[in-house]
Amino acid sequence: MKGRHSLSAIFCQVALLFVLFIGACQKDDHVWSPEELKSSNYFYSAQRDNREASRIINRAGEVFSIDEKQKVTKLTESALENARKVDDNFLSKVHPEFKKHFRGEFQTALELARKNLDHPDSKTARSAEELFSAFVDWYNANRDDIHMPPAY
Repeated sequence: MKGRHSLSAIFCQVALLFVLFIGACQKDDHVWSPEELKSSNYFYSAQRDNREASRIINRAGEVFSIDEKQKVTKLTESALENARKVDDNFLSKVHPEFKKHFRGEFQTALELARKNLDHPDSKTARSAEELFSAFVDWYNANRDDIHMPPAY
């Protein structure tokens, strides 16, 4: 499975991303509207689904069953659907540049990861990995200025 290692690397990046966001989520020095809290729930749902997909892939090791692929595909689709539902105004409130990085790196990486599930391709997998890494790098450089409401 040539694309298997790339897929695993992509979801490892997503799992890392989730861990990074946990720290930021404990900051709540902003007032959050019901609509913003709804967006945060979409955001956290996307993170949760990606974490679960990553867990399945990592547990599968070198052998990726049809059932596991179906579960990972469903979780990735759900993560992408939730990421798309996160309101741009919410993202801008989290950090002035968060929208740019969330949509352009994180969400695009999810789209590529989803595409790679159906059509494994090392170039697509590498692109997704690079985008996830870029998002994590940006996040780490700006972590003190990123404000997320707590998960509900």
